[in-house]
Amino acid sequence: MIFNKYRNLLFLFIVGLILFLGWTWKSIYFSEVLVDVRHTKGLLISSIGLLLIIISPLLYKITKWSYLVSFLLYASVSFLLYADVVYQRYYHSLLSIELFKQATQLGEVNDSVTSLMRATDIFYFIDVLLLLVMFFYPLDQTAKKFRARFGISLGVALVGILIMKSIYTYLIDPNFTPAYKASRVGIVGMHVGETFHYYRQQAQAAEVFNQEENIDQLQQIKKELQKRQDLQKKSPYFGDAKGSNLIMIQAESLNDYVINLVVNNQEVTPHLNAFVKESSYYPNIYLQIGKGNTSDAEFVSNNSLYPSENEAAYFAYEKTTLQSLAQILKKEGYQTSAVHGNDPKFWNRLNAYPAQGYDEFYSIEHPDIDSSKQLGLGISDISMFDQMIPIWKKQSEKGPFYGFFITLSNHRPFKLPKEEQLLDLPQDLMNTQVGDYLQNVRYADEAFGKFISDLKKEGLYDDTVIAFYGDHYGLLQSESDLMKKTINIRNTQKEMFNIPLVIHRPTQSEGEVNKIIGSQMDIAPTLTSLFGVEQPLYQIGYDLNVKKEGYVGFRHETTPYTFFSTEYDFRMSPDGVFENGICASTSTGTKVDVNNCKAYYDRVRYEAEISDFLLQNNAIERLLNEAK
Repeated sequence: MIFNKYRNLLFLFIVGLILFLGWTWKSIYFSEVLVDVRHTKGLLISSIGLLLIIISPLLYKITKWSYLVSFLLYASVSFLLYADVVYQRYYHSLLSIELFKQATQLGEVNDSVTSLMRATDIFYFIDVLLLLVMFFYPLDQTAKKFRARFGISLGVALVGILIMKSIYTYLIDPNFTPAYKASRVGIVGMHVGETFHYYRQQAQAAEVFNQEENIDQLQQIKKELQKRQDLQKKSPYFGDAKGSNLIMIQAESLNDYVINLVVNNQEVTPHLNAFVKESSYYPNIYLQIGKGNTSDAEFVSNNSLYPSENEAAYFAYEKTTLQSLAQILKKEGYQTSAVHGNDPKFWNRLNAYPAQGYDEFYSIEHPDIDSSKQLGLGISDISMFDQMIPIWKKQSEKGPFYGFFITLSNHRPFKLPKEEQLLDLPQDLMNTQVGDYLQNVRYADEAFGKFISDLKKEGLYDDTVIAFYGDHYGLLQSESDLMKKTINIRNTQKEMFNIPLVIHRPTQSEGEVNKIIGSQMDIAPTLTSLFGVEQPLYQIGYDLNVKKEGYVGFRHETTPYTFFSTEYDFRMSPDGVFENGICASTSTGTKVDVNNCKAYYDRVRYEAEISDFLLQNNAIERLLNEAK
């Protein structure tokens, strides 16, 4: 029969068709998600190249074993694509080789990862399921044709590799973002290209910092950062809190829009609202996180530098010499500590904190901490706050202290036990991600309110600067429709990136609102100004109380060098070409000539280059030695 004669060829054709159509569809669909642009030609050619590589084992010998090899290859790249899909939904970026260092963190946040998955994601695996069914296809084991042709198999695989290498060479520019690269040549080509780029960078970074041009550049950076420190001394609050304690609280997943938000006639953050009324409130502050999320927010807020471009700062700069807020205050005679009620190894904090200058790290494993009351990822905020007050009280008797507290309970997927839910939500918010988030925020606010009350009872409040800010967004843009419908919040990217900053000074009795646009990078300079620090500082940010021009630039979470400012908002083009970006009036949202955004674009890019230069060359160590 004709079927029997061509049975194996038919099998090869069906498998090839599934591979080509499945991968091409997934690649095109995901590219539109990434950059809202369809680069069909490059993705089609890339799919052909990948198809040749995956199908090559079957050209050697058509058996169940060779098919298993091809199937596992395809299942692996399909899983990689889906991992990028899920990662992109939260981090607005794609995976990289550096992130393998962070793979151990997944076990701690598996619920958060699960919350990002959707039922419709099954479409990413329909082709894999069809290929699985093909295992039951009745192959003709007696056929002589296509038996053991190693040369053909190897040749086809090499052609596939050559195709993918060629399109990467001709279609990719180094200035393209990883997402834009993936939209042009697919995620396999992008990941392979980025991996080679990473190892080239590692080799270049190994060069000793002694080149004359590097030394000259460092001196120019030193002069620039000195100008920023000189501005601090012009603040009306410079030295206002000298000698006071400092408690800085980084609030998990907290957006600014929850402040003064009322749902069903209930304040979502009544205690934070009250704190704002007696403090300095900065409502236009934006996140600066990278691929380390919460840990990167810690790094930026304490060091006034950008996080690493490709991995979490606590992994990238674990042993780098830094000038963090804790290091600065230690030189001023302060005791320093960090507080996070989770495993100390989570996000490499145990190894990274010594470089940050903390004398003590109060974690779930610290002998002075009772870990019995847990909620979500670790010890509940209420329990951790309760336990730290007597510790800080005791420290205050020896001298001033700096306590850095990272809250934990308001963490995705925002599932709170019934007994801890304090809001009476309307029916349309029940059992939704938006409703769960608001319940978690209300719990975190209750913990904060109790903490402030206890500080006052213990006599610490009047001698302590309290800085409170959000680490990153809580709800995603995928929840925008429900947010608009239920709480009248339009969760644009700008709204999502907006986090609160509230600073209370001991001398302060009335609240004030400062609407300057800034970021987490401005927190440390604002605080070193309050404490009247005179030692040389190497901070990219500005004291918010004297910052003249309101702007915030991004290197992560969106297209690099995108910025928001008082006059203009700029979205950088993913192809890395400034002229292709979009410049719009901040007040009206109307698109204007892109050159209106050039000055701030240049400034943001320059600041990112300064940060990278200091960190990648361990140049802060050299600056500190020069200052001795």
